[in-house]
Amino acid sequence: MKKLLLLLLIIPAVLSTSYIASDQVTLAEGESIVLAGRNITLIDVLSETQIRVTVDDTWKILKLYENKSINKVNITVNATVYVSEQKTNYATLLIHVIQRIECYNDLDCDDQLKSTIDSCMENINKCLYETIESCTDNDGYCPEFCNKLTDYDCVLQDKCERDSECDDNNPGTTDSCDGSYNEQASCRYEPITDCKSGDDFCPLGCKNDQKLYGTIHDADCSINNACMNHLDCIDDDDATIDLCSGDGTIERACSNELTVECRSNDNYCPAGCFLPDDPDCFVKEDLSKTKETTKPLSECLNEGDIKNKYFCDGETWKPQKAGGTSCIGDYQCQLGACKSDNTCLLKSDISEQRRKLLTAMVIAGLLALLGTYLYYLFKIKNKF
Repeated sequence: MKKLLLLLLIIPAVLSTSYIASDQVTLAEGESIVLAGRNITLIDVLSETQIRVTVDDTWKILKLYENKSINKVNITVNATVYVSEQKTNYATLLIHVIQRIECYNDLDCDDQLKSTIDSCMENINKCLYETIESCTDNDGYCPEFCNKLTDYDCVLQDKCERDSECDDNNPGTTDSCDGSYNEQASCRYEPITDCKSGDDFCPLGCKNDQKLYGTIHDADCSINNACMNHLDCIDDDDATIDLCSGDGTIERACSNELTVECRSNDNYCPAGCFLPDDPDCFVKEDLSKTKETTKPLSECLNEGDIKNKYFCDGETWKPQKAGGTSCIGDYQCQLGACKSDNTCLLKSDISEQRRKLLTAMVIAGLLALLGTYLYYLFKIKNKF
């Protein structure tokens, strides 16, 4: 009998540890959550008792309080808020991820380390990282116990024994061998930042001016340099990357190149970039549903005006920013809220606030019921 009781206690513990990740969330229709690499989306709330959910592009219909497994993710519908087909509806889901999706092919497992062989075990979608422990030519890595004679990759990876072996022909770096004589070591290339005459290099921030001797004077700098650092080249155009270019010994000048890379928090969305790759991009209207242009047609006259997902800033119309990007006013954000840390409000912030509100409402309701029960219990008791 004791063994049976012990077994019953162990089984729930084993089952609970089989979950990689768990969470209970309240989602609006069309809203998603990524949990342990799995993308779970509430497609729509069909009625007060039915919803449709997708996990990594596979969807199923679930009933209220029903539990189903979709692509190794267990989902239980704990509650729904259904208003009508025309309004946004909500559902509270209890999610248990049984299997994390780490990869679909070997390229998904690249850890940027040359010391490992990266592969994807496609049957369980899990990455495998094997440390290279043999001296093998042309595998792209030189283990610590290997040398130029036993592994050709030690030559390719700047393995060295003396400083003289590390010359990169770049006057802007100090080249050294990080190790002692006859020891396996790697070349180090430290950028030169000190304003020092006679080293044939002019770092950013230095100037050829005898009046500045002892501070930023550097006789290696050209007297025709048009700029000293990148800040001298700012053109107040969010669409350009502003750099002070040149090695300084020749003439150094500003370059203002058009931004083409999709990257975060540069306050610009280049052509061909979209969310989520570039959070600075705004969500364009679906041209199949409307023929209205997404660009403002009127002049930008009033600071902070909003039109067609653009805001007026310095007499220029700029696209409203996605959640998490930098902002100084509510009008700059797609959701119309700039937080105290000067970032736009995220949809996940709203979900968290909504969840807290629903929890508070449930607690308040329970307290009200408990108070009513105690009140009538007290009245009944006094009658007797």
